[in-house]
Amino acid sequence: MHAAVLKAPRQFEIAERLRPAAGSDDIVVRIAATAVCHTDLGIYTGDHPGVRYPVVMGHEATGVVESVGSESVRLKPGQAVIINPIISCGHCDSCRRGDQNLCRNAGLFGREVDGSMTEFVCLPCRYVHALPETLPLANATLIETLATVRHAQERLQLVAGESVAVLGQGTTGLLHTRLAVLAGANPVIGISRTRWKLDMAARMGAHHVLDVAAEHAVDEVLRLTGGSGADVVIDTAGGAATLKAGMDMLRPGGRFSPYAVSHECCPAFTTFPLYYKEVSIIGSRALTPADMEPAIDLVASGKIDVSDFVSATYPLERAAEAFEEYERNPGRVLRIVIASGDR
Repeated sequence: MHAAVLKAPRQFEIAERLRPAAGSDDIVVRIAATAVCHTDLGIYTGDHPGVRYPVVMGHEATGVVESVGSESVRLKPGQAVIINPIISCGHCDSCRRGDQNLCRNAGLFGREVDGSMTEFVCLPCRYVHALPETLPLANATLIETLATVRHAQERLQLVAGESVAVLGQGTTGLLHTRLAVLAGANPVIGISRTRWKLDMAARMGAHHVLDVAAEHAVDEVLRLTGGSGADVVIDTAGGAATLKAGMDMLRPGGRFSPYAVSHECCPAFTTFPLYYKEVSIIGSRALTPADMEPAIDLVASGKIDVSDFVSATYPLERAAEAFEEYERNPGRVLRIVIASGDR
């Protein structure tokens, strides 16, 4: 089989590798599609910490079951599937609590272990979930991202009628906006500097969209919430400016989700808003297995339409071109898909 191997930052090679065989509790998946996200871009450019090269990237992946081990009775050859890429040890204290996403020995498929930018992968069956046959596999790659968004909102415990401001309207911002609408939040306010993303946010059901940087949106969010401030602010952009703005636009007692992964230090941040407004900061990391099935149902039922999220598709042998395009125009991309199969 062939695999797109990142030998070093910005250095791809299409290499031949042995096709994997399933162990007793394993499933071999013929990969159909892999979505490229910002984590992948960071690995490609060398900006993501701790990556060991060479590596086969790819963690937002769908495919078809090729073969199953003797103990893998849940899935059958020919079934469409999606991969849960959060690799956990199963025996540390976090795993025993059911918090596999917080595993002490966790890894990410496509980072610590070789991922899905190849033709076949072999995984223990617990990481593979069945998909309805009606879902196009390229679009279904978004379900993994949706599962991380759902995980964050489950931790936020949104209540119908609460006001929610979503900072940033990229892929995760748009999914947060839609999921907040489905939870009954009102108003849901989408904030971005990109007009076409705000148009998508409006189609996702946002009650208001603001074409302004987050740090300049505080007064308008206060106005739209009757002067009270938002009950919940979700930051999908990340950085010092959005952290401060999010705190400023929250009501007293509000909840802040720093969903975006950022390594930027925030020298101007003080803990005073946490005291004075009694703000709750509620972190979230990746997803748990329990988030996958509800995310699949949300897309399969049509409650969340992901058909417009794929900005471009490239075959596996042109993976280098796909990443070059993403690096050149990150603001124009929601998801680029690397296609390894026909579906």
